Amino acid sequence: MFSTIKRKKVLIFSGGSYNGLQIYFALKDSVVFEPVPASSRYDYATFLLNADDSLPFINDGNFVEKLNAYIESNDIEFIIPTHDSIALKLMECQKQINAIICCSEYETAYLCRFKSKTYEKLKVFNFVPKIYEKGNVQYPAFVKDDEGQGGKLSYLVKNIEELKSILTEHSKTKFVICEYLPGDEITVDCFTDRHGNLLYHKARLRAETLNGISSHSYFIEMNDEISYIAKTINDNIKFRGYWFFQCKKDMKGNYKLMEICTRLAGSFSMSKNLDVNMPLLMLYDFMGQDVDIMPNNYNIESQKTYIDRYKIDCDFKRVYLDFDDTLVEERKYYKPDVFAFLLQCLNKKIEVVLLTKHKYDIFDTLNNMYIDKRLFSNIIMVENGREKYEYMDMDKPSIMIDNSYRERKLAKEKLGINTFDVTNIECLIDWQKR
Repeated sequence: MFSTIKRKKVLIFSGGSYNGLQIYFALKDSVVFEPVPASSRYDYATFLLNADDSLPFINDGNFVEKLNAYIESNDIEFIIPTHDSIALKLMECQKQINAIICCSEYETAYLCRFKSKTYEKLKVFNFVPKIYEKGNVQYPAFVKDDEGQGGKLSYLVKNIEELKSILTEHSKTKFVICEYLPGDEITVDCFTDRHGNLLYHKARLRAETLNGISSHSYFIEMNDEISYIAKTINDNIKFRGYWFFQCKKDMKGNYKLMEICTRLAGSFSMSKNLDVNMPLLMLYDFMGQDVDIMPNNYNIESQKTYIDRYKIDCDFKRVYLDFDDTLVEERKYYKPDVFAFLLQCLNKKIEVVLLTKHKYDIFDTLNNMYIDKRLFSNIIMVENGREKYEYMDMDKPSIMIDNSYRERKLAKEKLGINTFDVTNIECLIDWQKR
């Protein structure tokens, strides 16, 4: 008899952010940890993963009490914050929260939340940009929200009139005014273990950005300048687990610090795809285990775009699946998305009936293509002169997947069922683990 190990539940708060979803996908196949994405409002995680949206907002007067109730009812052991403000609040209340918060200590989270405090802490080092007072600005200059992120409330100002206009328009915002950095921008992913050792740091160029996230990025060769900045920051600020910093080149081509964050960046998955799974490493570290990092040795580049995900209220217990040009093409190519759906059906104990007009011996073709006939609950060959819908038993809620519009139309007309082409099978894919 095999023993079943109960996975340790990890709350991803908030789970609907881009980096929250990346954390979920980094942990979902772990045999030790079970990611539990949750949010304080209906968001992408509640849509895609049926995540809970009942978590209290961090400014809720009973935040800790409500969070602890959620932790207890869901058996949560760890929390990974996905936003700087959430990280700061959790670390501020860490002694009252009944779970292990995977983040650097409160003083570090506080220091990194405000650019002015970060710059003040590291002001003796030459990689900190020049900071100007309002009455003594060298133009062009850059104005940014002291506690903002993702480029929000950030402006290039060319003269005093532009500066006054921005400060007047956003009179309630505390800004930092610093030297203009016109060069390349990089993010440096870092990992520091519980002993304070900087085990990993790797820089990626932010070639293009979309809503504050690197939409096009690739790793660049580490040099002494970047390594010096990473090690100096680590030596002067107490980190634990994952953190990152961003730099941009100044007029002379030297890197200057923009900001430091104690959370996971939106594109940390670049490192994950070098076999450096930051969330997993961090959880092991917070369990008190020593971790080892040995990245793969290859170049990697990332391009992001919007990808649609769907939920539909179509209940079915049986799928009638076509073969030619639906599951396979030309008896030698596989349709990966359809196979993903087929395996999903097997996980969910949904019958899949192969219903085909294949002109060859279907069992020979399956064998030649290494497709096990046991994947299907039944295999039906349609006789010449007959229609597929005639073979479809409606004793269970059923759907049909077929590349032929005529076949789909007949099934809809005669049986009143929902039918799907290969092109819209995406709305049937369940992106949860099972």
